[in-house]
Amino acid sequence: MTGPRLELFNSLWAMEDLPYRGARPWQLEEQLDLLERNGFDGAAVDLGARQRPGAARLATALRGRALRVAVFAFVADDPDLEAALRYAGTVGADRMVVCGRLFDDEPAVLATVLERWHRRCAGAGVAMQLETHRNTLTEDLHRTVALLRILDPAIRLAMDLSHYVCGSEIPLPVPAATDELLTAVLERAESVQGRVATRCQVQIPLGFPQHRAWEDQFRDWWIRAFTAALRYRGGSEPVMFCTELGTTPYAITGPDGRELSDRWADTLTLRDRAAAAFATACDDLARTPGGTS
Repeated sequence: MTGPRLELFNSLWAMEDLPYRGARPWQLEEQLDLLERNGFDGAAVDLGARQRPGAARLATALRGRALRVAVFAFVADDPDLEAALRYAGTVGADRMVVCGRLFDDEPAVLATVLERWHRRCAGAGVAMQLETHRNTLTEDLHRTVALLRILDPAIRLAMDLSHYVCGSEIPLPVPAATDELLTAVLERAESVQGRVATRCQVQIPLGFPQHRAWEDQFRDWWIRAFTAALRYRGGSEPVMFCTELGTTPYAITGPDGRELSDRWADTLTLRDRAAAAFATACDDLARTPGGTS
């Protein structure tokens, strides 16, 4: 019997404008080749990305490959969701990460819409997760926790903590009250997205000494999120980690307008850190009575 498995995805948005300081950008087929050669299980498509491939174009490029596909979509209403589901159907995606652009002071109103979207996705054979993201219904920790208290427990979260760190200017060490809120959110994790932030920058280059404490903090958060996802899935289904180091303006640039670091090299670093964090979560659960195995 095999144990829990981590599925490694990378966002195609995170491959825009690469290679680092290259003579020409990688084409779609080259991007997919790189994912396959470097141990990734799938590609994520952000439908809001500047260079998003058309559905038919991506479906053709995927033909004959073992890569799976996830669709990431900003959804404000039912027509947005239907458009994302049509794209998912064409490219064969079986999961969708939704950034909900709904804003209402009443959590019950939001919950009603999200539960309808979740049912619609399930009916289309697509597993829906809700992303923690700025400028969406999950942008505020307090409101997100209030929403989770009444939201159908079957709706799980795609955990991107960079948005909370930057959007809420979370300091280090993390205050106890903030950690309590984060714990409530982490306990609903079903997948994790890979990016490291500071309280003033949503995406930092890796390996800078001044960022070490933040890199360590994100590792700890990922372990906690993986632990929650493993408990929820019972070790029977893989858990997704998606590296998502965005092109500019997410990527920090110097006075020449060029990025400060090689995002592809940083992507491979995050891939390895995620695998190590997942292994730690599995080991911790194995030593816990009632944990998964």
